Amino acid sequence: MSEPVASVERDGRAAVVRLHGDLTVPTAKALYVGLQDLARRRDVRSIILDFGEVGRIDSSGVAAVSLVGQQIKRSGKQLDMRELEDRHRAAFAMLPKKVESHEPTIEQDSTLEKVGGGVIAAWDGAKALTSIVKDAGHQAALVVSRRKQLPAGSVAAQIVEMGFNGAFIVGVLAFLIGVTMAFQGVTQLERFGAGVFVADMISLSMVRELAPLITAIILTGRTGAAIAAELGTMKVRSEIDALATMGINPNRFLILPRLIAITIAGPALTLMAMFIGMLGGMLVASLTIGLPAIAYWQRIAEFVDLGDYAHGLMKSVLFSWIIAMSGSHFGMRATGDSSSVGNATTRTVVVSVLLIIFVDAAFATAATVWKGG
Repeated sequence: MSEPVASVERDGRAAVVRLHGDLTVPTAKALYVGLQDLARRRDVRSIILDFGEVGRIDSSGVAAVSLVGQQIKRSGKQLDMRELEDRHRAAFAMLPKKVESHEPTIEQDSTLEKVGGGVIAAWDGAKALTSIVKDAGHQAALVVSRRKQLPAGSVAAQIVEMGFNGAFIVGVLAFLIGVTMAFQGVTQLERFGAGVFVADMISLSMVRELAPLITAIILTGRTGAAIAAELGTMKVRSEIDALATMGINPNRFLILPRLIAITIAGPALTLMAMFIGMLGGMLVASLTIGLPAIAYWQRIAEFVDLGDYAHGLMKSVLFSWIIAMSGSHFGMRATGDSSSVGNATTRTVVVSVLLIIFVDAAFATAATVWKGG
């Protein structure tokens, strides 16, 4: 480096920098650049700053030395300062002290702690769901005994939204499934000259399994998600707390009308899906193997009895209750901001579908064991 800022002497792998004159604004930049270049050299492991011939030091000189010192330490090298006078020490003492963090280190939870936290959360959720179910049953008893009333027109409005507005998509899906099953069934059964039995296959599948299941899946996506989103939004906006403050039971005002409506709409849509699915199978059977419509429906009347229809409708009622209570439960537990509403909606759909499949499997197993016995 050029005079009068500093001169450099080598002592092995150490570089002794003898500073000269005042370390002020006019000389600070040159000092900073020179020290920075020296710090980048690979053959230099330590730098010694000699302040023996330094005059005044202002904040710019202190900053230049401090910044280069930080870079040297980060690169794993050593910086020493010697021959400091009291006035030099006083200037460097004005540097802000580095604040050390004393926050405790957050340790990752162990597997056992994660499992325990999940069990506690599940238990809290089960208690909250039980509370909603009990209170909804209590409010329903009060309404039936005419000691309380539902909001005027609330049930009818929910039936229109859940049932009538969802009839088209349920009908289309049931028709397509009936047509697809009929094509697959006819192709296989005709190999054995038993194409007429396609009516038995489609009718029993639609009545006992497919119609309740596809209706429940559609209701989960339309109605369950809507219930969770509506109640979650009201919860976040404190509208539900406002109802409770006014002495209005939120379960009777919000949950019970939706529960009653889906209990009516779910089985109604399931019955419609049964008929439309069998109708789609009839069209395929008539067009492919020439099976008369009268023979098709006669086979269904002989093969499917009232117990099969009761089986399908009973499942549709349970599926409807699962959807309504899941949406209500997760919607009422939404807290904080709008993101919790999205989480409630997602959880409603996922949990409802899982429970619906589980209940459907339980029904199929119980029916098989019952018939086998």
